[in-house]
Amino acid sequence: MDKHVRSSQLHFITLLWLILLVTGSNEAFGTVLWSHPDEILVCNNEKGEDILRRAIKPQTANSSGTLYFRVLVNPISDTAGKLIGEFEAGFMLVANGVEHLGIGNAHGAMAYSALNVPSAPKGFQDLNSRVPQPPFAYEYMRGGIPRYIVIRVEYIPGQDARVTAWLDPDLSIGATEFNQPTNIVVNFEANANFDQIRLIHRGYGGGWRFSQMVVASSFEDLLIPRFWQRKWFLAAIVGALGLTMAGSVHYFERSRAKQKIYLLEHERAVISERARIARDIHDEVGAELAQIGLLSDIGAEVRPEQAVDRFLQIGKRARHLVGVMDEIVWAVNPKNDNLRQLADYLCQMAEDCFSEGTTRLQQEVPRQLPEFPVSAEVRHDLTLAVKEALANVLRHSGATEATLRLDWNKPHLVICVEDNGRGFDTSVPSLGNGLGNQQLRLKRIGGKVELVTTPGKGTKVVFSIKLEEPDKTSPSFASWPSQDKLVKIGNYESDDSRCDR
Repeated sequence: MDKHVRSSQLHFITLLWLILLVTGSNEAFGTVLWSHPDEILVCNNEKGEDILRRAIKPQTANSSGTLYFRVLVNPISDTAGKLIGEFEAGFMLVANGVEHLGIGNAHGAMAYSALNVPSAPKGFQDLNSRVPQPPFAYEYMRGGIPRYIVIRVEYIPGQDARVTAWLDPDLSIGATEFNQPTNIVVNFEANANFDQIRLIHRGYGGGWRFSQMVVASSFEDLLIPRFWQRKWFLAAIVGALGLTMAGSVHYFERSRAKQKIYLLEHERAVISERARIARDIHDEVGAELAQIGLLSDIGAEVRPEQAVDRFLQIGKRARHLVGVMDEIVWAVNPKNDNLRQLADYLCQMAEDCFSEGTTRLQQEVPRQLPEFPVSAEVRHDLTLAVKEALANVLRHSGATEATLRLDWNKPHLVICVEDNGRGFDTSVPSLGNGLGNQQLRLKRIGGKVELVTTPGKGTKVVFSIKLEEPDKTSPSFASWPSQDKLVKIGNYESDDSRCDR
């Protein structure tokens, strides 16, 4: 199986697992029987009013089972400063109009405590605290400092209920009633029957605020997740991970697609190059071999005195064939895929063309050229077009002087073949096909040909092409000066090592 496919499947499985984790997190272990999250302010309300409204089945002396209560108290009445008189406030369980167990502040007490515990003096059942006031184990009520109070009531038929109270316990996800600090736990027995829940405040002070009230069948139902444990936060994390995974999958898929495209383009380029080589061999080498075979057949039938001429023609054809093969090998050699090698080859080719004639050749080529990349296809078609232009000078112009000029202004390359020959009238149809071939070759590689000629004033053929930009980060492709020209006059002698191979 493709590694990218396996990676995509792994990302999908991971994302699915995270979604299940989020949707399954924070699920209750028991049942939330009743809740009232909104804040209620009570102040000197005597017996208070029922807030339960029979949402829960009443608990009587014959009840069994365990209930958990949670309330957030935020006292305005403040005992820490001892500046106010006595008051009584709390979360009260009431049955048949009679107050039973309450949790808050007993009348005359200085700290959070249980209310209505007959087996002990009023105010005795003070709730332990994480931050006790020395030398006591309890904490004064202080205004503006809210505290969670959690109560577990275990109902036993015919007996007082077993009560456990926690002052400000750990209610984060993962906490349990068994891993709470021991210094915040109080255990006692009391009558906890109820058919109502009332919030009361009697006496001095500004009252108490009650909120986040819950009655449930398990401690875990009372837990309050931190913001990073809440579903919306986890969903946001999962969403971000999902986007990251999707982006990664998209990136890998796109990279794989680009790699496939690159391989296909490379394969297509190889096929095209093979076809071009086959075409060149067929057109050039095949034609020359056919001529050699024909001359050999004719030579076998002629008289001995004519055989010498035939063999000379065969030798000439064979040498030309060697030159053609050299051109093909040069064109396909990747070491020559740069501007410097192209200029060297054009110089040598021009010298070879004019080495046996009387026409003086002048070359104007920059002294220094960069190894700017030039593809094999561009080199091949450009070389053949220039070769045809040089051949036309020798065959048709009658010129005494010819010039090969090369100008480089990155990324534009201009090659000019100019002579002082007879010129011709461009309006007169030509029987030859040289110019048409040159135009076709330059068009194929994205270039163009311009012909300037006047009868009696010579001819100028200009080949221009914009070469593809190389990688600008490569130091080997930095700009080189192109204004310093080398002027070479003569038949084929050279002062430049590039043209003297």
